[in-house]
Amino acid sequence: MFSRPKNAFFYAAAAAAFFAAGWACNKYGNVAGISDSTVVAVVGDRQITFGDWMRQIDLLRVFAQTPIDPDNKDQVKAVLDSLVDQELVLEAAQKSHFSDSAFDEALKTKLQEADLKVKDLRDKLEKDIQTLRRVENNYQEPYKKMLLAREYANSRVDDVVVTEKDLRDWYDDYSNQAKAAGQNLPPFEKIRHNDKALAQIKATVQAEKFIKNLEEATQVDRKQDVIDKYLAGLSISEKMLGTDEEAPAPGLTPNPKDAGGK
Repeated sequence: MFSRPKNAFFYAAAAAAFFAAGWACNKYGNVAGISDSTVVAVVGDRQITFGDWMRQIDLLRVFAQTPIDPDNKDQVKAVLDSLVDQELVLEAAQKSHFSDSAFDEALKTKLQEADLKVKDLRDKLEKDIQTLRRVENNYQEPYKKMLLAREYANSRVDDVVVTEKDLRDWYDDYSNQAKAAGQNLPPFEKIRHNDKALAQIKATVQAEKFIKNLEEATQVDRKQDVIDKYLAGLSISEKMLGTDEEAPAPGLTPNPKDAGGK
């Protein structure tokens, strides 16, 4: 609840995401070796094949509000059930000679939106695959450093002294940021007797003070021009509008404390 991006160093579990490119592959995750043309259900005079079932799973992995887990037996079975239901509805629609011109027009828009979503997903997967290739070729040394740094920090952070003023100042700053984002938090006095919330705030403040103390003892020089140049390249609006590289990025100025600045 109370953690901010800076504190991910302490609390986030390191995870490497490995992607198997099984999309549009006849075997999918099919260890049973079932052929795409194998019939898995019949609805009236319509056959549902194994390939239909797998394509429906792919479809729902992309477009469902809650993506389907292809390794969850209950969810995979539910997809087949929904496909049977869908065929029942389509058969009824066909028998009633259903037609709706408004739907025909809306369908064009929906397909255009779907095309954009598929493109966005493809771009993300391509970036993920590039990340995976970089990681798998040379991950052990930086990963060991990350784990060692986290282990040392976790062993020392509880020793950082935190006063009530530290807690109050942090919470006031956090509340102001939340308010700027359109969220209103209760005043500090209302949560100071909530042991769980106070423990979360204390842990966060200890983490921030631990890093701040280290920064004050060591010279840190962030090459902001290089950083800004890279971040600007990630902005779609700047790419579209051709914003001058020297101009500051649009939007709210980030809190220097969140960036680790002084």
